Amino acid sequence: MRALIAALVLGCTMFITPMALADSPPEPEPDTAAAETPKDAAEERATQFVGVRGPEAESIPGGALLLGAYAIVWALLFLFLMRMRGLQRQTAEELERLSAEIRASEGQ
Repeated sequence: MRALIAALVLGCTMFITPMALADSPPEPEPDTAAAETPKDAAEERATQFVGVRGPEAESIPGGALLLGAYAIVWALLFLFLMRMRGLQRQTAEELERLSAEIRASEGQ
């Protein structure tokens, strides 16, 4: 049992340690270029910025989507109610059948 636990711990250590090392951020270089990189990165982002030119027109109007969603919800509700009606009818028929069997067995 101890050998199994030791093997599991060793296996987990072998799988987890490389992932933890791979996820660690790289260490910064000790030269003075590290102090200038945020400024360079900010300037680079500023030169690559593209402004928005206004809203794009929708291809499908919102009213049609709203009506379609309501139609789907009502159809699903209708189907659910029809299913419940059928199950209630089956239960009532089963109850009648069992009541008739009980009455028949009491008469004997």
